[in-house]
Amino acid sequence: MKKLLSIAAAVATAFSMAPTQASTMSAHGRLIDEIHRVGVSIYVNPPDCKGASFSGYYRSAASRIVICQDNGIAGSFEQVRWTADDLDTLRHEAHHVAQDCMGLIRGNSELGTIYTKPFLFAQQFFGTITIQNIVSTYKGLGVSPQVQVLEVEAFAVAEMNDPDRQISDLRKYCL
Repeated sequence: MKKLLSIAAAVATAFSMAPTQASTMSAHGRLIDEIHRVGVSIYVNPPDCKGASFSGYYRSAASRIVICQDNGIAGSFEQVRWTADDLDTLRHEAHHVAQDCMGLIRGNSELGTIYTKPFLFAQQFFGTITIQNIVSTYKGLGVSPQVQVLEVEAFAVAEMNDPDRQISDLRKYCL
């Protein structure tokens, strides 16, 4: 548990950086704090990351987010300097938490979209080809059309790069 609680502090202080970068890291630290507040644990570089073809995941039933850092050592649980992709993964998985709260019970693996028109929302951040690539990737993995929509929305929210808006969503839908 101590390792989990130190994640926000580590993210916030991981860099010697310009003020804009520090502000970005601080916002992500607040997002991590809010994720913990709604009852979801975050694990960085656990054994699940060994040989993984993914950057992270959210497991609803386990109330668990895993982040496999770009430069992390899988299985070490040790954080390294957070990259832009690591933070993008955090935002993506945090959005799945908010989607999980759209159902009647968080943790029952029944996620729902936050935005009324997820594809229209995604078009603010991606072109049609990118959206089609996301859909076809997840279709190729055999997931349902509903999960494909959830993934498009989560990729768009991550791309939006507004942790404070995500904190607001977590508070609105999860608390």
